[in-house]
Amino acid sequence: MKFLINKKPLHLLYPFCVFILVLNLNPSQIQREQQEEVTVIAVEVPVRVFYKGQIVKGLTKDDFEIYSNGTNQEITGFEVRSRRIAIPINISEEDLKVSPKKRIFFLIFNIFDYTRQVGEAIDYFFENIFREGDQMVVLTEGRLFDIESRKGPSKISQDLKDTLKKYKIISTMQTLQAYQDLRYEADRLLSLLRGTESEYRWEQLVLNFYDNYQRIWLEYKRQFITPDAAFYRSIIKKLKPLEGEKWALCFQQRELFPKLKKEGPLDFEIRQLLNEKSVSDNPVERTKVRTIRSKQLGFQRLFDVSGDMPTEALKNLFMEANITFHLILLKSLRPLVTKDFELKETSQDYEGCFKQISFSTGGHTTFSNKVVDALEEISQAEDYYYILVYSPKEDKPVKEVNIDVKVKKEGAEVIHLKQFTTERTLPVSISNFKSGRKTIKFSIVNYQRTKLEGKLSGIAQVKITLFDENSNKVYDETKTLSLINEETHISIPFNQFRSGNYFLIIQVIDRIANHVDVLSKQIEF
Repeated sequence: MKFLINKKPLHLLYPFCVFILVLNLNPSQIQREQQEEVTVIAVEVPVRVFYKGQIVKGLTKDDFEIYSNGTNQEITGFEVRSRRIAIPINISEEDLKVSPKKRIFFLIFNIFDYTRQVGEAIDYFFENIFREGDQMVVLTEGRLFDIESRKGPSKISQDLKDTLKKYKIISTMQTLQAYQDLRYEADRLLSLLRGTESEYRWEQLVLNFYDNYQRIWLEYKRQFITPDAAFYRSIIKKLKPLEGEKWALCFQQRELFPKLKKEGPLDFEIRQLLNEKSVSDNPVERTKVRTIRSKQLGFQRLFDVSGDMPTEALKNLFMEANITFHLILLKSLRPLVTKDFELKETSQDYEGCFKQISFSTGGHTTFSNKVVDALEEISQAEDYYYILVYSPKEDKPVKEVNIDVKVKKEGAEVIHLKQFTTERTLPVSISNFKSGRKTIKFSIVNYQRTKLEGKLSGIAQVKITLFDENSNKVYDETKTLSLINEETHISIPFNQFRSGNYFLIIQVIDRIANHVDVLSKQIEF
């Protein structure tokens, strides 16, 4: 299979891991809008003020002071804003048609299982919240899906449910397979430890088990728990310049992972063995015990994910784009219990990350498996904040701005963006996708270029993955491309495949800027 770039074939290099992304945005349009903004003449700073946990209302411009890079700035504009997702009941249909409010929804499904309740919440969203003219981005496990918003609400809802359900079957199946591998490792270790032939290598068997356990846990944490701040940044940078209210709805299911069951056969066998060897007269055996106990302690520390959460970075991203982040916490009901393992909720530290984002952006947090009720509650929640506007006093533009806002109310907590950059460049984007006659076509835009061997050029890795209607991977190719022009057009034929429905993933990595964009789409040949 060849990629045709400007009619010239390029050959495959090597594969890399897959992300899934399709944005319902027009990157070329955003680029044009940003190119019109040559200099920053005014800065808007959303500010939320709390006192003893309650929002403070009724403040005026005179109650605030704002500092930019340590310099007191004159507040040239001041506005009080109050917004809810739900449409006010006193607005008529005629008013909505005359002046519809622009809205962008960022739907985040951090879920281990697709459940009936999640499906019902999706139906509720499209029946009662989403309306014509709204834009939408859908994220799960660091992968974004594009759902055609030009279709009717019921069709959009069904497409999203089908896509999410299909993907979760694949990703959950992979995770459950890892669980089975772990169970096999445990059964094998137990059998070997009970066998007399294992006496001379018992410590290596135990160490291998914990190494495999650690490998499975780290991959699980990467996939389901730790957010990729760089990936979020690439998404939010595309959302930020769009006009309209921006809302994030995060469905956060408490993640599960099999923990070694205390007093289970394997745990009992290992503890008995370590206790026995620890009192041995042989110093080599005692050293082996210390090595394994150190390994066990280090492994337990790996379950503390608090230090891996990019809380401040994510919070700043959502605040800079003025996206109100609502959080719905769910509980997974999937049981998985064996003689040696039980499926337990992992550390809840990662939930604190999303709770902080929600609080700092004026969002609402609720914990309920009655997802429709929670979504209805969130749609009515008020986000009340102040907009402070100032014109920078600096003689020349600066790349990084540090902001400090003070309010004349003793004991008040002031929440605002502390720092932002004036960078206007967009991350790499996939645009103008078309499919038909067993061929796909798309363009790559917004990549960075630098001088390479005297010529201005960009470098991108493009990965194409195709799944058939049975979720079998039927095509997987990666190429590294030199991008000479400002926009690169790619055409790929798939003449060898039979007619039918396929699930396509296109991933592009800008190797100079280290930005990623991914498009995933149901297509038909």
